Amino acid sequence: MDRITLAPGEKDELIKALLANTIRPDQLDQLRQAVDEHDLSKIIQRIYDLNHQQVARIAALDNILGKIDAVKNSRRNTYFTDQIKKGFRGKPGNIVVLAEGDSWFNYPVLLSDVLDWVSMEPDIIVYSLAEGGDWLLNMLSARKYVEQLSVIQPDVFLISAGGNDLVGRNRLAAMVSTDDATAEYEANDWAKGLIEKAKKRVKPIAIYEKDRFENGIKYIAKDFYALLMFFHLQYYFMISGILLGGKFPDIRIMTQGYDYAIPNRDKKFGLNPLRWYRPFVRMFLGHGGWLKTPLQLRGIQNEKNQADIVYAMIYLFNEMMIFTGDLFCQMPDMGERVFHIDSRGSIGADGWSDELHPLPKHFKNTGRTFVDCIRKRPSDHAQVYVVKDLNP
Repeated sequence: MDRITLAPGEKDELIKALLANTIRPDQLDQLRQAVDEHDLSKIIQRIYDLNHQQVARIAALDNILGKIDAVKNSRRNTYFTDQIKKGFRGKPGNIVVLAEGDSWFNYPVLLSDVLDWVSMEPDIIVYSLAEGGDWLLNMLSARKYVEQLSVIQPDVFLISAGGNDLVGRNRLAAMVSTDDATAEYEANDWAKGLIEKAKKRVKPIAIYEKDRFENGIKYIAKDFYALLMFFHLQYYFMISGILLGGKFPDIRIMTQGYDYAIPNRDKKFGLNPLRWYRPFVRMFLGHGGWLKTPLQLRGIQNEKNQADIVYAMIYLFNEMMIFTGDLFCQMPDMGERVFHIDSRGSIGADGWSDELHPLPKHFKNTGRTFVDCIRKRPSDHAQVYVVKDLNP
């Protein structure tokens, strides 16, 4: 699909409508085909009421976590280089992967994450750019993945991003309201369309819990819908830059969309020797500060309401990702080259190491699902691969 050019004033009006949650689906289509990096930077500044320098500073990685991430990536990428030198690429069936992303791909402690499990496959090697705490906007601005795509020429590109843009530094508090915000959802025909598509599927991808969704929606403010549409614009910008330029004619792209995290600050002190790390992880990474505290800051104290808010947000985020991938799969001569790994409902209430990250066995299940997609094993849902509990 060709990009379109809008007059500066017309583009600004569409951006204003997006921020006000009054943009129509056809207008979002126009904006999607016209935005550039400058526009994306402008939108995020206005969502968070920050200037460019403030956005860059807040989005910057914590120095300590950044160093830990670098150690993990160095180990991974040294192995990658060694395998390439040994002729990995020349062996039939071997697959080269480039990964960009956040802490689901680079968990900043000595525990396994998604890429650890993907990398254990003997026919797959992964070059990692992932950094825990990274923003999607950072990834687009730094463009590290663009350089490495050209250098590595991977068969597959994996991307996990968006969670930190939403929940870091109490930003979730700006996305909710104690007033009944249902009207904001009703005003967004695009978001409603995502749900209607989900409900009409012959084979449901994820269970739609109507009561939970509608209860959560009551607290979600217009800024969340602006951010959701902004995520859509960013992912479309990233994926179209890779697929539509003709430089990587055979590459496949795989996204992922998290599971229903549970707001809580329980440190999980106990005597279970198999989960000794949970109190350590929760104290080290700051448990409760991503979800529960921001919601409490806005006066949302009820635990069910807190959980339902996150449920509705994650449900919509995954549906947004599926919709974005569908746009490319529907393009002439494109075929199915964009896939989504859907973790919704796969972790459960007691499956979390901390507020945002699952226990290693659930990272393992997500990693296995990525491997199924990488190896082109059939899916029940075309370009969507659903994570299931594969543990005995």
